[in-house]
Amino acid sequence: MSKHRMSKYFGIPLIGTIVLIWAALLLAQTNGHVPSHDRGDPNLRRKSNLDGNNLRTTVFNFGFSGRTSAVPDEIPYEWPKNTDREYVALAAIWMGGEVTDETGETIPIVDFPNYRQDPSGGSWNLEPVPGFLNPEGKNIAKSDEPESWPGAAQGGWRDKKDDPVDPGWIGSWNGFFGKNVFNADQEMFYRCSDDLYDRFNYIPDTTDPTRGGMGLLMDVRAMAWSQVLINDAVFFIHDIKNDGTKRIPKTTFLIWLADIVGGDAPDDMPFVDLQTSIAFLTDADRIGTEPFGNDPVGVASIKFLETPGNQVDGIDNDGDADLFEHAGLINAIHGDPDVRIPHFTAEDFEPRQILPGDKIVLIDSLTYERRIVEYPAEGGVFKTLGWTVTLPPGGTILTEDTVANLRDDDLDGLIDERLTLHLERFDEITGTVKPVRYINYLSFEIGDTVKRGFIVAGKDSAMSYATVAPMIDEARDDHFDNDGDWSAVQDDYGLDGVEGTGDPGEGDGVATSGAGTDFPGELNIDKTDVSEGDMIGITSALQDPAFNINFNTVSDRFIWRFFMTPGKFYIPRKVGEFDTYVSSGYFPLEAGQRQRMAISVAMAGGGLTLQDDLNSAIQKQKYAQQAFESDYDFAKAPIRPTVRAVPGDGKVTLYWDDKAEQSEDRFIKRIGGDYKDFEGYRIYRATDAAFLDAKVITNAQGVPELLRPIAQFDLIDGKKGLHPVDINGVKFDLGKDTGLKHTYVDSPVVNGQRYFYAVTAYDFGYEAGNIAPSETLPKIDVDPEGNVKTGSNVVVVRPRAPVAGYIPAQVASFEHISGSTTSDISFEIVDPRAIRDGHEYEITFEDTLIIGTIKNELLTKNFTVRDVTIDSVKLEKSTLFGEDDEVPLIDGFRLHFRNEERVKIDKEKSGWSDPNIYEFQFSPVQFLTVQGEQRPADYLVTFGEVGVGHSVDTTISFLPLPGKDVNFTVYNIAENKDVKFAMAEIDGNDGKFSIDPNDANKTDTIYLLEEDEEGKLVYTWQITMNLIPNDGRNPDAGDTMTVYLKKPFLSKDVFRFTMKQPTESKSLAAKELDNIRVVPNPYIAAEVWEPRNPYNSGRGPRELHFINLPRVCTIRIFNVNGVLVDKIEHNSSLDNGTEIWDMLSRENLSISYGVYLYHIKAPGIGEKTGTFAIIK
Repeated sequence: MSKHRMSKYFGIPLIGTIVLIWAALLLAQTNGHVPSHDRGDPNLRRKSNLDGNNLRTTVFNFGFSGRTSAVPDEIPYEWPKNTDREYVALAAIWMGGEVTDETGETIPIVDFPNYRQDPSGGSWNLEPVPGFLNPEGKNIAKSDEPESWPGAAQGGWRDKKDDPVDPGWIGSWNGFFGKNVFNADQEMFYRCSDDLYDRFNYIPDTTDPTRGGMGLLMDVRAMAWSQVLINDAVFFIHDIKNDGTKRIPKTTFLIWLADIVGGDAPDDMPFVDLQTSIAFLTDADRIGTEPFGNDPVGVASIKFLETPGNQVDGIDNDGDADLFEHAGLINAIHGDPDVRIPHFTAEDFEPRQILPGDKIVLIDSLTYERRIVEYPAEGGVFKTLGWTVTLPPGGTILTEDTVANLRDDDLDGLIDERLTLHLERFDEITGTVKPVRYINYLSFEIGDTVKRGFIVAGKDSAMSYATVAPMIDEARDDHFDNDGDWSAVQDDYGLDGVEGTGDPGEGDGVATSGAGTDFPGELNIDKTDVSEGDMIGITSALQDPAFNINFNTVSDRFIWRFFMTPGKFYIPRKVGEFDTYVSSGYFPLEAGQRQRMAISVAMAGGGLTLQDDLNSAIQKQKYAQQAFESDYDFAKAPIRPTVRAVPGDGKVTLYWDDKAEQSEDRFIKRIGGDYKDFEGYRIYRATDAAFLDAKVITNAQGVPELLRPIAQFDLIDGKKGLHPVDINGVKFDLGKDTGLKHTYVDSPVVNGQRYFYAVTAYDFGYEAGNIAPSETLPKIDVDPEGNVKTGSNVVVVRPRAPVAGYIPAQVASFEHISGSTTSDISFEIVDPRAIRDGHEYEITFEDTLIIGTIKNELLTKNFTVRDVTIDSVKLEKSTLFGEDDEVPLIDGFRLHFRNEERVKIDKEKSGWSDPNIYEFQFSPVQFLTVQGEQRPADYLVTFGEVGVGHSVDTTISFLPLPGKDVNFTVYNIAENKDVKFAMAEIDGNDGKFSIDPNDANKTDTIYLLEEDEEGKLVYTWQITMNLIPNDGRNPDAGDTMTVYLKKPFLSKDVFRFTMKQPTESKSLAAKELDNIRVVPNPYIAAEVWEPRNPYNSGRGPRELHFINLPRVCTIRIFNVNGVLVDKIEHNSSLDNGTEIWDMLSRENLSISYGVYLYHIKAPGIGEKTGTFAIIK
């Protein structure tokens, strides 16, 4: 299939390269494969939950998912996650092949993942290969669980030990697209082998006679994305390799499906739609088990995204040849595309009459070369594809479109062409039917030898080219970029698929394929390009009653003939318990060759009718198909935030990190968009783990599609409102340019209620690429017993009152050690539990002089916070000192700054001792080229008789300012010292500071002169006057002028403070004993905060809460007869004054209805008694 749907032109110079590469590769595939030593080990069987989006299921590392039996820790496909709403019991893969055993008999062998034992009880199943998980752990290797990866003790990943740069990739994820490439939100990877299946006298590997099975190895990747279009789907890629030394002439892969739609199987109705390649699992009455409540049961769908390819049959099986332009190339080599690679017509499938003198095509069984020969007049015996055909002298009629047998029955060079499969193909994305092309070998001349789609050896020359058809018989192991989408600029990252590692092939300007290796290779070629497989599609689909197969007794021959032979279709839409079997075959599997089977499993529901749900499922599978055709490479959500919660009394405080803000989307980068696309955070609250009560935003069909946030914070970047690209009719709200926050207080909330909170990060999409915003999903997993496991962006919290006698965390001391700032620092205690008791912290600042055109300004540059107690820098040179800035959290507290804009006069605090004196102006010295320094000080100017002070004899910009006796002195209040000054007398020459009452321009000026760091006098501030008020006066002896400045945080400012953790006061607790309560009281039948019932029957968990308790106390509960029912020892953290009683007696029995008494004793505090009632 093609992901580009655009024409491509391959230049002429590629032909020679194609020929050489292909010839070398073909030799390597057929003759040069060296089998591995990978063998299965039943002791390494593991199971893990795939739960990276809205769908959850258990995955097993032997080709199986769902559940192997009805055991609590195995989850059949559940949707939405954490609801117990079940849809698919299992999905598993079978591999079958027809081979020749050691006696020369042709036998079928079928590999099963499970349920089969040899007579001694040993495994005859697929088993996991060592080196692909941590053997000390319990899980399959999972991208978001590094502890599940093989470690140094195993030498890292078994299949990456040959990496010359980083052997074993120890500590790195073995990703689908390369080392540490986390393309999916969650990815699992394992390898399994069929070598333990030694039932038959067949040796698949001549280098190891003990090896059983067919010599197959299977790499499986299970992947889930939170991207909104496919967050209800999961993907499985089965990559199967013939690791033996023998060709498997006929091979079939099969997917086995067992449904449990609605949690009850008898009323299910499965069916398969061959046009869309989707198997649907439905519930006939849409009524499910208890977890569904009143909601109708939805639909499960399994789409066959990728089937094995047949790159030797001469047919464009997947119908993508017309998506690429070959005419320029073919015309240049004198070929007519409508002759060389025509479209099939119905006549092409009719019986073919051939007569002596006609062309027939013979196929070499090893190389698949086609040799065009003449039907001789006398007839003859010919060999093609390893079988013998006898042609009579007078001609004959040959028929191909009858049975699939991997033969060319009509001698036209095509293998197994069938009208139902090849006349046309349905394009699900465009909704159109398109014709299928084939290589017309009969258009060549007698004597020509055609080498599998690429070249023809002509009889008149050593090598003459007649056709090039790179998307017919294309293969994902031919080391050729068949669809021409590899880019030297964007893809040339080498064998490991990662930029900058220096591995083989990186930066060499040539497409480096991972074919033939255990490495992914570069993007858009072979292993990483799904377009380059010539998929044969679904060839058989059957239903059979569930539990109809005894795996230990059924013969491989029966399974092969009944389920895996092409052309068998029995898919009636019957209600009942039926398993579904969908297969793809036949195809040859050469030694060393790989073929793939990929499926997507998607759920849909919420429609008014079953057809609505089916339509929704089809749409979701279209998105899955688009993801597949994009090589599983598409826009991705930002990094998941890490959130923490602080329970409070009637409130919950959330705070989270900022790592999501560094997210980059490599797909958006590849297509030329703004790839640093983080936009904001959303906060969701729910009382159920599936967040169903928050999923209220519906799509165009009225089906709930998106969660509604309780809060949203986004960048102030102009990207706001509804995004223009919709998601099923819903447009994503980008926010309101509120600015980012990393703390949120949810209030009011109900104490005792269990809340689930999720903080998600989202991006702004890419409008030009028609890409809607992507958002991380809440990551949470609830096991069948009700135990909750959350990802980094989800917390589970119960708000509650603290213990009796609780004294909150506080700032124990705060001191301004040095400096004279008038700015303020305040504290917000976000997480009292994180406060480090008794730790002393120090805040220091750096300032900077900003040179302006009018004046120079002294401003705050940054600040640093250091934990003095342990001599550790907690925050270094931060510039977040603005009033609206959010300072990062430090040990549970956050600083808030009110910083003055600059050094300037505080007009409210400054002034004359007598308001009738003319107003003064205080500003930095500004005289021609002289710019005064803005000294952060406060000043007192005291007036007396002339001679009380004396000005300095100096100059300013060459203007002399002679020293003289004056009527004032200047004092630096902040530094407790006198200040020198100069004076420019404009109003008279009497030494008095004044202004001419008749001329505002005639005002004296005082220039303050203060020492710099070298002890030199420099100009700082100047003081003048104006004629306000009109009836004012000049200062006289006894008057004072006080100047207070507003000062930002500057380098001389140093603060120290000490933090104190929350504490408990026993005396205060004794006074608060009367606040103890039992809630609810009375208890009536049930309470909203009780968890869901994890059992199939029975009452389920109940909860009664004792609140406002001391930190340590003993609770005794008695019935009305004075019999002790239960005893509870309460010993909690200081923030938790609640004890939850499960309403079970000491004998673990449910208590009966009635009135009960309680007695609470707290050592050193006191006692409390009371009653509560349980009402039926």
